[in-house]
Amino acid sequence: MRTGCCFALLLAVALWPARALCADSFYAIPDGARQGPPGTLLKAEPVPPPPGAGAAYRIIYRSRNHAGRPVAISGLVALPPAGRTAGGRPLVAWGHGTSGVATRCAPSRNPPQAFARIGGLADLLGRGVIVAATDYGGLGEAGQHSYLLGTSEAHAMIDAVRAARRLPGADAGERYAAWGFSQGGHAALFTAATARAYAPELHLAGVAAAAAPTELRRLLREDVGTLPGQVVASFAAWSWGQAYGLPLDGIVRPQAIGTVDGIAADCSLDPAGDVALGLSALGYAQTGFLRSAADRRPGWDQLIARNSNPDPKGVPVFFAQGSLDSLVEPATTRDYVGRLCRAGTSVTYVEVPWASHGGVVKAVAPMAVSWLLARLSGAPVPNGCSRAGR
Repeated sequence: MRTGCCFALLLAVALWPARALCADSFYAIPDGARQGPPGTLLKAEPVPPPPGAGAAYRIIYRSRNHAGRPVAISGLVALPPAGRTAGGRPLVAWGHGTSGVATRCAPSRNPPQAFARIGGLADLLGRGVIVAATDYGGLGEAGQHSYLLGTSEAHAMIDAVRAARRLPGADAGERYAAWGFSQGGHAALFTAATARAYAPELHLAGVAAAAAPTELRRLLREDVGTLPGQVVASFAAWSWGQAYGLPLDGIVRPQAIGTVDGIAADCSLDPAGDVALGLSALGYAQTGFLRSAADRRPGWDQLIARNSNPDPKGVPVFFAQGSLDSLVEPATTRDYVGRLCRAGTSVTYVEVPWASHGGVVKAVAPMAVSWLLARLSGAPVPNGCSRAGR
């Protein structure tokens, strides 16, 4: 145990005696602590606040996985500077992009880096918005990671909001929005599909998604196209197999199983990690990891469909897509947005010229934050469907 971090203050919000913990041991949860109402704040400790924040915390809270079983999930919360708001401060749940499927791949283990990657964080804090950033299930706190499992991701985001409202000095209201990139965009869209039934005490005002995968069947079919695509397919196959008890050789080429297991132990948190993952996938650049017609195999077929094309159930959507995204293809996103428009969902769609998968968040963050703030303030909802001819 590192001595320096043992002087950190641990807030007495747990169900067991508070004690100072180092970052590694912070994630340990006593037996039975996961049982209880989702959104219960179990642990919180201060971390260095990002620019514009009054305070910030690493947290662990209760949630439910895709099967409804109780889990504990870690994350980060940034609070605006002190000052009360009539009706309480609004909140934004942030969903991060793919970081890996191993427990050690939690963004909350490196708060400065995690906060720096939240699109428009300083602008949100400057407007009095609380930002809750989940790690998702199984990252940080031990368990099964819910990679691209929509229900689990949505529960993690919603329960992060519930937990953030319980922090001392939060002064949080019931109105919130969800905002995410890549995997986090997938999570935000499933938050809209889930929120009304899962958290009726809260009001979801809107969701914003950037470079979000919506049709996983296409994503898996095209995994051979790029090394990042192969890594994503590897993460998905490994995580889904673990979560649903499906044998990995049902979808992954037998000779590639060892490589897929190795990739599942690595993280995509920095350039060095990305290079290592790319090198692992390089040997399958021509064939890909997945079997032929893997997306049609029994068990996997239904799982892929269940976690694709989320229905926002009337919640307004802001969707940003890079025109040069080689992982989430613009045509797939346009098809999805078209379906939402035909179903009557209010959609603001922005396609950023020359933007890659990773570059789209920076390009659209000011626009997305402006849209989110308008939804949180109760302003009339714009609808870009008719303008786009959808």
